[in-house]
Amino acid sequence: MSDFFYPLFRNRPVPNYAEKDNEPFHICGKWLIAVVLSLWLAGCNNQQAATHGLPAPEVTVSKPEQKEVVNWNEFTGRTAAVKLVSVTPRVSGYIVDIPFKEGDVVHKGDLLFQIDPRPYQHACEQALGQLQQAQANQQLQDVTFARQQRLRETGVIAKEDYDTALSNKSQAASQVISAQAALASAQLNLEFTHVTSPISGRVSRQLVNIGNLVQADSTQLTTIVSIDPIYAYFSMDELAALSYQRLGREGKLARSQDGKVPVYLQLQDETGFPHEGTIDFSDNAFDSTTGTLLVRGTFPNPDGFLTPGNFVRVRLASSPKYNALLVADRAIGSDQDQSFVYVVDAKNIARLRHVKIGQLAEGLRVVKSGLQPDDEVIINGIIKVRPDNPVKPQQGAMEQFSSNDISMPLASSDSRATQAGPNRPKTTR
Repeated sequence: MSDFFYPLFRNRPVPNYAEKDNEPFHICGKWLIAVVLSLWLAGCNNQQAATHGLPAPEVTVSKPEQKEVVNWNEFTGRTAAVKLVSVTPRVSGYIVDIPFKEGDVVHKGDLLFQIDPRPYQHACEQALGQLQQAQANQQLQDVTFARQQRLRETGVIAKEDYDTALSNKSQAASQVISAQAALASAQLNLEFTHVTSPISGRVSRQLVNIGNLVQADSTQLTTIVSIDPIYAYFSMDELAALSYQRLGREGKLARSQDGKVPVYLQLQDETGFPHEGTIDFSDNAFDSTTGTLLVRGTFPNPDGFLTPGNFVRVRLASSPKYNALLVADRAIGSDQDQSFVYVVDAKNIARLRHVKIGQLAEGLRVVKSGLQPDDEVIINGIIKVRPDNPVKPQQGAMEQFSSNDISMPLASSDSRATQAGPNRPKTTR
């Protein structure tokens, strides 16, 4: 202790705090604590009085929408062409012409590549000459055999000469058939110098240029994919596949007029699922490495907008139609793992109501339980509401605040968490 304070305590007994009744310091401490508590309680009362003195906030309310909805499952997948052809030449030769334009839509039979036809034209003419020679020899052997046959009838010819004439006639006929086949083969090779499109679709880039030597059945020239219709392949997990099997067995699976299961497709830059198709194939076994089943949908594509290889989302109905209550997403708050809405009673008091929510349907959220059709739900101004406090409700339309309405953006979770009071759950929607 410093020299300054030492004289003040010199010759004074050390205080015994156990003797509370005789110690003045202890009495002062009691009074000090009492004063602090009184001031703190007065501040709390003033704060509560100020809080209750705030005007009732204006909010927009609406009754839940009642609609017939369907539950959906969504999967990711890729589109694929129904037909994919790799174009290769059927004869060898040098490319002399490429009349198609890369990326164009071509039709079956359109000329894509022209191989130099001159060698095959010469082979065709040679085969034609051999055929004519064989036909001339056949005519000679036919006449010779007819003469030998008349002489045999008169008995002036040996049997050996007759057999020789008959053999020559048969050989000449066989030579004609062989020459005809050789000519047909030469004509076919000449035709193969015109490499045409085997299907209708969109052609890729050319993989060879004019002047290149191509080999029969080995050199790839280009590829062609069909456009309309188009496939979409996606993998379905085992639980979803079992659910669909049971729905199909019970006759509860939605089907189109032709008896097929409808499926809907969405590209990455699209909202909703505007492309409608049908399921036409599912694999015969689950993939043991992923536990999924490969499923395919077929979609009309008359304008060719869907391209093979697109990353897509597909949607399948996972339940029959049922009546449900729907509210806007912005009317739903979250308190840890529970969702809630505010319902205004007959005295204009906001009551917190815990709800169980489902999927989106036409921009609104399905409420599975916790709401009644006549409840007035606060759909705008939820961040200003405190449970069991009065509000000034104004009627609105639930569709006005649907998720598809970009003119009414949702408030961020951070701003709502900041404005949430100590007695009010935080909203995260």
